[in-house]
Amino acid sequence: MNKYVFFDCWDTVISFKEKTKSWNTECLKRHCTNLSEVDFNQVEGLASEFLKQYYFSFNEYEITAKQFLTYLVLNSNIKLDCSIEHCTHDILSHLCPDMVPGLDKLLSYLDDNCIYYAILSNTIYDDQDTFDLVNKLVPNNHFRFFLGSAKIGVKKPNPLFFETGLQVAGAKSSEAIYIGDSYIADVLGSNRAKFSSSIWLNSKNKKKNDYNFYSGFNQASYFECHNYDEVTNLFKKKGI
Repeated sequence: MNKYVFFDCWDTVISFKEKTKSWNTECLKRHCTNLSEVDFNQVEGLASEFLKQYYFSFNEYEITAKQFLTYLVLNSNIKLDCSIEHCTHDILSHLCPDMVPGLDKLLSYLDDNCIYYAILSNTIYDDQDTFDLVNKLVPNNHFRFFLGSAKIGVKKPNPLFFETGLQVAGAKSSEAIYIGDSYIADVLGSNRAKFSSSIWLNSKNKKKNDYNFYSGFNQASYFECHNYDEVTNLFKKKGI
């Protein structure tokens, strides 16, 4: 049996749910001292277009939330009563995520079998802020660490990101499994990093051919599951 299991975070460990569509910029609005001079509808439009272009580029290198907010502040002439870095720690409070259903059963199985597990996730947001949210929503977990892509500047499916996670864990790719909801970032990425197994948690019933725009999309081996009951049964039956 493999000894190391690594998880994606958003929509794999905790769900992505917004309190408001402008959740990325609410922190700037909260700390803005020249509100009468700033059109925050335009700021939100600028933010949405920036992130749309950034994520759809499938760039394999990562930015930080501080860089993202700095871009908005400079282009919108926003004056703040605090540092931009302070604002970055406020962003995730404008989400309302939950634990992905059934995850607790899989974690109990991993704990019972003394299997090491941690989170390797693409995110521009602060590692500790995100990990604090995970620990709040997933009680009694034993995730060993959280490694976010913004911390090291590379992101999935770049194999450098997965290799860094293995290095932190002291693991070999041949004894590691990766679980995630994105076919390109998680399945193809962990295949590129030569993980022993990749599990596509495809709860939204996406089609692999939806990713045929991506070079090499059809060159990955994986198990496809639609919920954590299927993942847990896969571990039990296959011993992966």
